[in-house]
Amino acid sequence: MPEKTYPYAPDYIVPPGWVLEEHLEVRGISPAEFAQLCGRSPELIAGIIAGEVPVDPPTAAAFERTLGLAAHIWLGMEQRYRQGLAQGKRVAELAKETAA
Repeated sequence: MPEKTYPYAPDYIVPPGWVLEEHLEVRGISPAEFAQLCGRSPELIAGIIAGEVPVDPPTAAAFERTLGLAAHIWLGMEQRYRQGLAQGKRVAELAKETAA
């Protein structure tokens, strides 16, 4: 009998910065220390943690070098997060149109 699989389809979105923040907490590294370790500005790291600044390919590569979590995982999280935000915005706009 084939093994049943369950697709990953959460009903919520998580910014990659939340995952980054968890990794830093587990390792006991402050965001400022991490910024220095990966060669990025503290402002950029703070923006990523807040979900306001996207993780771009060079930053994902720096995260991979520093934390060991592959760049494509960071970029995938970023893509899902931004798509989720866009979808939420579209749903809100449609709800507003329907209510009018």
